[in-house]
Amino acid sequence: MSVLISNDAELPTLIEEDEVRAIAAHVLASEGVAREVEISLSYVDEDEMHELNREWRGIDRTTDVLSFECDSAFDEDIPVDEIVELGDVILAPEVIARQAPGFGNSAADECRLMLVHGLLHLLGYDHIEDDEAEVMEAREDALLRELAVMRGEDPSRIEVGPITNHAHD
Repeated sequence: MSVLISNDAELPTLIEEDEVRAIAAHVLASEGVAREVEISLSYVDEDEMHELNREWRGIDRTTDVLSFECDSAFDEDIPVDEIVELGDVILAPEVIARQAPGFGNSAADECRLMLVHGLLHLLGYDHIEDDEAEVMEAREDALLRELAVMRGEDPSRIEVGPITNHAHD
């Protein structure tokens, strides 16, 4: 697994690069990804995230995370010796840090959630419909609790929050 991290604006990343890579490795392994994949992770400022959200989703406001899936890690038509370009996760640390207290999270915990959320999107999860949102939220919850244990923290303090569907965006 390769995670290409970009932070051209030199923004505070909220979690260290080693943890980003550990989170990605854990999510991929937990979801049964056995082949070599490449993920791009970019940190962008609030203005750039607003523009990306407007351009790609038609929503004229900022957001915390965007994901752009490329190839599926489970696509049997991609030769096994070829690296799968899983896609791009884009995080807006300013937005994440600002919203974290409203969800009862630290900025780092909220960033972990947004990273897991973005990675699950690259693996085909979605939350447009309520039933999809419930499945995705349950996976986020389970993965974040596992990651808390790996960090030596109490997994019972993990809070994912309400269903994250986009029906009303």
